[in-house]
Amino acid sequence: MTGSLSTQDRVRQALDDAGKALLAAARPGSWPNPRRPAVSGAAGAVLALHVADPDRSADLIADGVDWLVRAQNDDGGWGTLEHLPSDFVATAMATAALRLVAGESGAEAVARGLGWIRRRGGVEGLDDPMMAQLTGLVLSIAGLYDANRLRRVPVELLLLPARLRRRLLSYLTPPFVALAFMQARQRRHGRLARAVERLARPVAVRLLEEFFRQEGESGSYGGDPWLTGLVCTALSRANAAPHLVRASVGYLRATAQPGGAWHLVHGVERDRVEVTGMAFSVHGLVRAGLADDARVLAGRDWLARCQQREPSVVYASPAGAWTWTGRTGWPNALETVLVLRILVDTERDEETDRILDRGVAWLRAQQDNRGSWSTFVRNSLVPLDGPCPFITAVAVEILHAVGVSTADPVIERALRWLAKSQAPDGSFEARWHRGGVPATAAVVHALSRLGMSGHPVAIRARDWLLASQRDDGSWSDGRGDGTPDETGHAISALVACGQHEAARRGVEWLVAAQGPDGWWEPGQCCIYIRDHVHYCDPLIAQGLAVGALAAFGGGGR
Repeated sequence: MTGSLSTQDRVRQALDDAGKALLAAARPGSWPNPRRPAVSGAAGAVLALHVADPDRSADLIADGVDWLVRAQNDDGGWGTLEHLPSDFVATAMATAALRLVAGESGAEAVARGLGWIRRRGGVEGLDDPMMAQLTGLVLSIAGLYDANRLRRVPVELLLLPARLRRRLLSYLTPPFVALAFMQARQRRHGRLARAVERLARPVAVRLLEEFFRQEGESGSYGGDPWLTGLVCTALSRANAAPHLVRASVGYLRATAQPGGAWHLVHGVERDRVEVTGMAFSVHGLVRAGLADDARVLAGRDWLARCQQREPSVVYASPAGAWTWTGRTGWPNALETVLVLRILVDTERDEETDRILDRGVAWLRAQQDNRGSWSTFVRNSLVPLDGPCPFITAVAVEILHAVGVSTADPVIERALRWLAKSQAPDGSFEARWHRGGVPATAAVVHALSRLGMSGHPVAIRARDWLLASQRDDGSWSDGRGDGTPDETGHAISALVACGQHEAARRGVEWLVAAQGPDGWWEPGQCCIYIRDHVHYCDPLIAQGLAVGALAAFGGGGR
């Protein structure tokens, strides 16, 4: 691009380049995610295969060890994904795996990993009890930590009535069960604790079997080699549920990548497409006026067909939701609203109308008693599950778009909850992202679409977005430079509420940050445990950037 082009011309050129790049990456009906290999996935898989399938998987284990050594960062730690900044979970997992499996060949990498952990205050320096238990127990398996120094995992929670237990553990049930089985092997217990663990053991296996069936008996948990490896390791060491161990080993062997790596998320569908990034990308292209492109329509239809047609036992929710791993997996409100807004914004036939109706019915059924939406379990008591302002704002916008009045109790209650949950500075905090931009922008966008941009909640949120814009025109997650993810969220919201000058500065940053291939370098999001397990998704960044450019001046929605 040349300096003589106007802002609108540059936006149109950037949008054209980005759209072409995204469409070129499409495969029949889908967008495979070009995600980088995951340290946590490789470490979890290596640990599990070493414990549960050492002879048959010897080659995979050796390749995994070599890859982990190569993936170590210069500071001695590991990031969740290769080349990301080091974090505690990935470093503890990789250090334990290498110590247990690699022997002398991994001694230097283990020493550097332990040095990184010590400089961060060790396991005792973690303020999240589950994080401390997770990393401490994994390190204890490799003889690198005394598990008796950890708080006891309260396995008696598994014995509570299903409704309460579900609210207390939610999507953390599989890792919680894994920790319970690890604790039984790694930690000293009194007579009463041993009795409780004996009572809880069959319940724990039954719960894992429910998750096993939820994912089509693929052997994975959450479509994640890391979590699957954690569960497989725990069960194998405890001599429990050999049928689940065998299935998980099969999943880990099938998802191993050339060169010793595993991905962070690897669904069981043959095309191995993830719903999340694809949904962001398809929505961005729809907003850019490309809804009639055959590739976009095929992607929309693939996403629509991923709707779950059966109720979920693990979350006690009705049919009609979506999950991040395709047609099977953990139904949740985040992926559900991401797909529903695509259906809302595109022309539909009878079948897609039925899919939309089922999804909207699921949304209405899953609203919390407090008026919000949680990610997995209705009325969840798990902070990382919900309630979530981002999901709540998008849900409100979807419901209004399909004809639900702002006077309807479902929207009234959601708006009251948003007003109560707004921070004093005007921001909102999403559950599965870092920083305040995604949720705050979603609230501004939703209230603007509802004709409520002058509402005090919308004004305070808008002002926070304006104040948090960086000098270069971008927005960040609050911990570093600007990202296309946060900047895309903010631009779309500010355009919707009429703040065009701030949006223009953000757009100029986006245009300048675009690579010559039409793509943007994605920022980091959170997964599972906030601020401890991070990933980046090119399809999310691309979809958000394309949608923002379209909203500003590209001629789309």
